[in-house]
Amino acid sequence: MSNYWIGDSIGRVLGPLTLQSLRDLIGSGRLKAVTRASRDGSTWEPIEHFNEVKDLLSAAGADPATSGLQQAERLRQQLRQMEGLPAHQLFGVKPDAPLEELRGAFFRLAKRFSPEHQGPDTHPELRKVSAEVFELLARRMRELEAQSTPSQGVRAAAPHAARGGQQAPAYRYSAEEFVGLQMRNDRLQIEIKVNARNAGIFTDHRIINLQAGGLFIPTDKPIRLGTRVDLVLNFEQQQRQIKLRSSVIWEYTLDDGKQPRGYGLGLADLRAEERTFVDEFLRANRVVAPTSSR
Repeated sequence: MSNYWIGDSIGRVLGPLTLQSLRDLIGSGRLKAVTRASRDGSTWEPIEHFNEVKDLLSAAGADPATSGLQQAERLRQQLRQMEGLPAHQLFGVKPDAPLEELRGAFFRLAKRFSPEHQGPDTHPELRKVSAEVFELLARRMRELEAQSTPSQGVRAAAPHAARGGQQAPAYRYSAEEFVGLQMRNDRLQIEIKVNARNAGIFTDHRIINLQAGGLFIPTDKPIRLGTRVDLVLNFEQQQRQIKLRSSVIWEYTLDDGKQPRGYGLGLADLRAEERTFVDEFLRANRVVAPTSSR
C-alpha cells in the first residue's frame, strides 16, 4: 500500500499517510500549502511530481468561480487513475484487509460521489462523472464480495429487512440503496436513505420495529450491544432528514433463515412530530403503520 509524507511551506511534515487519508485531510480543508512529498519519508520531490496528490489539492483549492465543466474534467482524470488501481489502493487499505474493512472504506469514499451529495446547481457533466466514479467503486466492491468466501467476509445485506421470513437480498452497493455505516471514535455513524423499497426497516422485524421503539439494520458486522449511534434518516420523496442519537439495543445473530442477521437501534428519542411524520410516511407507502403512542 502506498504511503506518503507531506511537507508544507513552513517546514512541517506529516506522514506516513495513505491516499485515502490524504483525501480526507484535503477534503476537510485541514491540509493546505503543501509544497513537497515523499514516498519513504527521506527522499523529497516537488508536489508536481505526485500527480495523484496534486490533483487532490487542485480540486480542493479550486476557485469558486471555476466552471463545473473544468471540475468535471479534473474528476474524470482522477477516474482514469482510479481505474488502474488495485482494490486495496483504490480504497486506501492494506492488501490483506478483511472484507468488512474494505466495506467501511468503500462507504467513506463513495459518500463523496453519491447523488445525494450533488447540489441542485451541479453541472450536468460533473454530476455524470461523479456517478461514473460511484459506479466504479460500487462495481469493485461487488467484485470483492463475490470473490470472498463466507468465512472471509460478510454476506452483505440490503438496508431493509426481508418480508415473509426470507433472507434479505444481497447489498448491491447502488446509489439508490446507499447506506453509510462506520465507526468514529466510540460512536457508530449510520446514514440511511429511506424510500418505499426499504420502509420495512421500521415495520418488518417481528421484535424490533417502530411500534416497539426501534428499527432493524441487517448486517454481519460485529457490533457491541450498547454501542452509541449517530443516526441520520434521509427520506427521499419528502426531502426530510431526521437526525438523532440512538444505541444498539438488540442483536440477532442466528443463522436460521428466519431473519437476516443484524441489530436493532432504539428510536425512543424521536420527537412526537417526527414519529407522526414516520407514521404518515409508512401509511403513504402502503405499510401498516404502528400507533404513535410513546
